[in-house]
Amino acid sequence: MKRLFYAIIALLLACAMLWGCAPKNNDPDGTEPPEALTAAPGPESTDTPEPLTAEPTEEPTPEPTPEPIRFEFKPKVCSVYMEEVFGTAMCETWSNLVDAVMAGENTFACPDKHTYDWVMGQFRRLCFPVLVELIDFAYDRNNPVKDGLGSLTWLVPKEEAAARIAEFAEQIEGILNEVLEDDWSDVEKALALYVYFSRTYEYDWDTYYQDLEAQVDYTTTYRLFKTGKGICREIAPAYSYLLMQAGVEATTVMGSNHEWSYVRIGGRNYHIDPTFVVSEMDSLAYFMMTDDQRDATGCSKDHFIYVSNYSQDHPHPDYVADDDFFEPVWGYRLEKLFPDENRIRCWRYTDGDAQEYFEFDYSAFDRQ
Repeated sequence: MKRLFYAIIALLLACAMLWGCAPKNNDPDGTEPPEALTAAPGPESTDTPEPLTAEPTEEPTPEPTPEPIRFEFKPKVCSVYMEEVFGTAMCETWSNLVDAVMAGENTFACPDKHTYDWVMGQFRRLCFPVLVELIDFAYDRNNPVKDGLGSLTWLVPKEEAAARIAEFAEQIEGILNEVLEDDWSDVEKALALYVYFSRTYEYDWDTYYQDLEAQVDYTTTYRLFKTGKGICREIAPAYSYLLMQAGVEATTVMGSNHEWSYVRIGGRNYHIDPTFVVSEMDSLAYFMMTDDQRDATGCSKDHFIYVSNYSQDHPHPDYVADDDFFEPVWGYRLEKLFPDENRIRCWRYTDGDAQEYFEFDYSAFDRQ
C-alpha cells in the first residue's frame, strides 16, 4: 500500500510540473503574439526631436535697387543751330544716316552729293562723335549718291561697330547721370558740366605744339572721351555734345584760332569756353559770356564763325549774345552750386592768399 501511495504522489507532482510550463496568454491555440508594428518605446529622451521641416533661415539681404536712369543715350541729337544753318532737309538726312548705322545698313536716304558731304563730315563730328571711327565716305567718292541713296563704308566689322556704339552710349549715360539731375534747369546743367570739364579733362599740350607746326589729323571729339585729353577742337564739341544729350541747345563757334561752345538758354545766346576753364580750375570767367566778354577773354568778336566750318557755303544768321546776367560771377571761381535754392557760392583771391566769397542768386534768370 505504501508503495502505491508514493507512486500516486509522484504522478501528481509530474503533472504539476507540466502545467507550470504552459504559455501564459489568452490565445486559445497557444501560439506567440505577432511582433509589434512599431518598436516599444524606449526610455524617455531628453534630446529635442528633429522638426518635420527645416527651421526657417534668415532672409537674404535683398540686392539694392539700382537707381533709375535719369538720362538715356540718344543716338540722334541735332541742335536748333544746325537746323538754322544747314536747314531741316539736311538734319532729316542726318537722321536717316543714324538710322542706317544703328541698323547696320550700307545706304541711307539722301537727296544729293552736297547734302551727303556735309552730313558725313560736319554732322558726325558734332552729333555722334564715335562714328568718326566706325564709318567713312563711300568708296566712290565722286558718286556717293545714286537713286536717292547715299552709300557709306564700314571701317570695322558691323558687330564691332555695334559693340563700340553701345560702349560709347554707356559712357555718355554714365557722365550725365553722375553729373546732372533731370529736373535741373538748362543753366544748371551747363554749369555742372562746365565744372565737370574743368575738373576731369586735361589739355593736351603735346598735340597743341605739334599742331602749330603742321595740323595733326588725329584730333577728334571721340578721342577726348577715350583718353581724357584734347585740344579746343576736341573739348568744345564734346561739351556741346553732352549738352545736346541733356536737352540743351548747343553748338560750337570758331575764331582767333580757337573753338568754344555756344548755347541757347531761355531764348538767348551765350558763349561758354570749356577749354579755357580746363587750364583755370573752376573759373567762371568763361561761363555764359556775352560777345563783349568773349572778346575781352581773347577771341575777337569780329571773326566768329558759327556752326559751319565753311560759312561761305552755309552762312549763319546774325547771332547775338548780349545778355550780361552772369557778369557778376565772371571774376570768381565756383565753390558750390545750390540748385534747390537757385544760387551759387563763388570765391576769389584778394590781397595775398585771402579769399573773398560771393553768393550769386540766379532765381531771376529765365529757367526755360
